[in-house]
Amino acid sequence: MFESIINLHLDQDYGHFSTGSVIDSIIAKYPLFPNEALYVIDCKQAQVEPLSQNFSDIIGIDSSHQNNLSLLYEHIDDMNMGAALRWVELALECGFNKSMAIEPQGDIFKCLYQTRHKRALLKCTTGFARDSKGTVRYSIGKLIDLTDLVPFQHFSYTFLGPNRRKIHQWFRERMDGHENPLSGREVEVLRWVGEGLSSDDISRKLFISKHTVDQHRRNIIEKMGTNTAREAYYKAINQGLF
Repeated sequence: MFESIINLHLDQDYGHFSTGSVIDSIIAKYPLFPNEALYVIDCKQAQVEPLSQNFSDIIGIDSSHQNNLSLLYEHIDDMNMGAALRWVELALECGFNKSMAIEPQGDIFKCLYQTRHKRALLKCTTGFARDSKGTVRYSIGKLIDLTDLVPFQHFSYTFLGPNRRKIHQWFRERMDGHENPLSGREVEVLRWVGEGLSSDDISRKLFISKHTVDQHRRNIIEKMGTNTAREAYYKAINQGLF
């Protein structure tokens, strides 16, 4: 399931890099609160190394003697898995794309997801250092357990840093409509459902009749296999349909 993510790391054109005290410098630069766990990824080897003792507790699985990247994904709830993996793949493509000029430790990729144990985790990642060919050699990530702080509703993502608008556009162009069973008009209707608009409100927004809106809502519910259009909205987000 995670082969494509591993291959995205392994298939890059890496140059020379002086390892030095990379781990020590990361730990010194990123202090943690008790509900946070830090890790580093050796991109060339596609290996992850937890840097905090509570890493296993936060992800809810035993991470001892494991350095495979699957550690970062196998604990994700099935409902969020599709959207989360698609988001990770795009984050890697964006980060490794030298034409995007993403700044290590400046541009931060963030997503909120739920684990198999129903914890709400905020994942924050950024490149840490580039090698002699300008390829990201190490990246760092922080997992923040927000379970007791925010009610989890659906998978979501955002970006921080000087290139956040460019990165956001990159993601929107690639996330929207991917394997989407809904028509373009149904997506429009569902977005307004997510904003809390009634059928009357949506009909005025889209210049169509209320009857047509209601028909779209019924079609959406049937296609998404839910009981309500609101449930369909959250399911669509969790599946990364928009």
